[in-house]
This record gives sequence, C-alpha cells and structure tokens, in this order.
Amino acid sequence: MPRLLHLSDTHLAAPGAPSAHPELDAATRLREVIVAAMRQGPFDAVLLTGDICDDGSAQGAAAVHEIVSHCAPIVLGVPGNHDLSAPVREAFGRAQAWLEGWRILGVETQVEGEVAGVADDAVAEIDELDAFPTVVLMHHPLLSRSTHPWFTLGNAEALAGVVQRHAGPLVLLSGHTHEAFDARLGEAYLYGAPSTYYGIVHEGDTWSYAPDVIGARIVELAADGRVSSTLVTPDRL
Repeated sequence: MPRLLHLSDTHLAAPGAPSAHPELDAATRLREVIVAAMRQGPFDAVLLTGDICDDGSAQGAAAVHEIVSHCAPIVLGVPGNHDLSAPVREAFGRAQAWLEGWRILGVETQVEGEVAGVADDAVAEIDELDAFPTVVLMHHPLLSRSTHPWFTLGNAEALAGVVQRHAGPLVLLSGHTHEAFDARLGEAYLYGAPSTYYGIVHEGDTWSYAPDVIGARIVELAADGRVSSTLVTPDRL
C-alpha cells in the first residue's frame, strides 16, 4: 500500500527576499511539520502541490527540495501562483511517477501574475487518462470552502465533468487555500493539504489568518482503489 506525504504552500524564498509575514520562518515550520510526519512514516513519495516558493525563485525551490528530499525515494512538485514553472521543474523534475500500481501525475493550474487558477491543463490531462489508478497533483483545488475570486479555479465545471466521468480510481491533491479539506466527487477523492507556513480559515468570500494552523496530509493508496487520509500537525501545536 503506497503511502504519500502531501505537503503544500511551503513558501520558502531566496535569502533577503521581502516577506508578507516576516514574523514567521517558513523553513523552520516546514522542518517541524516533516519531523512530526516522519514519526508516522516511512513514505513512498513526497508530493508538493504548489506555492513551493514565496518569490518564484530558484533558491526557494532548491531549498524546499533539500529539506524534503530525505523523506521518500520519490519527491515531486507542481508550481502554484507564487511560483514560476521553470525553477520548480529544475528542482523537482518532471511531475510524473509510477508507484505500486498507481500513476502520479502533476498538472499546472497557475496563471502568471494571477492569484486564481485555471483548470485547462487538468481537464486535458484527466480527459485522456485510461482507467489506471491515478493521483493528480494540482495547486488550485476543484472544491474548497472559499468562494473568494482569489481562490477560484477557471473552467472548474469542465474539470468536474471529466473527473466524474473518469473510469478508474482517481485522487486529486491540491493546496492554495492554506486550509485542509476532503471531499468526494463521484468516485474521486479530493484532498487539500494545509500549508506548512500558516493557515487560513475560509467561510465563503471571507477568510481569517490562522498562523499556527499548519501541517501535512498522509494519503494511503490501496491496490483495489480505496484511499484513506490523515492529517499531521507539529508536536508543539
């Protein structure tokens, strides 16, 4: 049974880069989450669903990879709205792997210069999948507790359609909202990871800052397509 460590919104940056939250150390918080998660390891893969960097830098992406690389033999990441695609690909390689009967596939939902995302790449990729069990990594969630324009996903209706029509086991892992969630859409499992940096509590088009609501998600994949998940928080919280 493959075991995945799902991390998101790590927000590391190049040394000296400006930060909206200088009171928080993103690297320290990421390490705290990993320490707590590894007590429940081992893991077959670490999967990061965007906003790997805070500033789109190659240094930020490389720093995240260095911190998480010891956690599992497979480490994959996709960019988010704070990232640039090239530095993430340089640090993490192509976001695709095969793991004990499951395919892992990354898709890009970010639009450069925008906070909200678009589902076009995800629609095209999932629509072409065969029935092989698949985990899809994406930054912007298909579903969440937020209706604010920053946290929306363009062409979400089309994505929901291909997800519901998909013939095989399917898991969508996402981030962006800094708030954990889980849902079902048809037979698909939808999981959002909390941020390792800081949390946000959403209610419709409003939200509140929750600096200590951080963590990760552990996802377990069964050979028969069943999926289970638990959340991890640092021991100090």
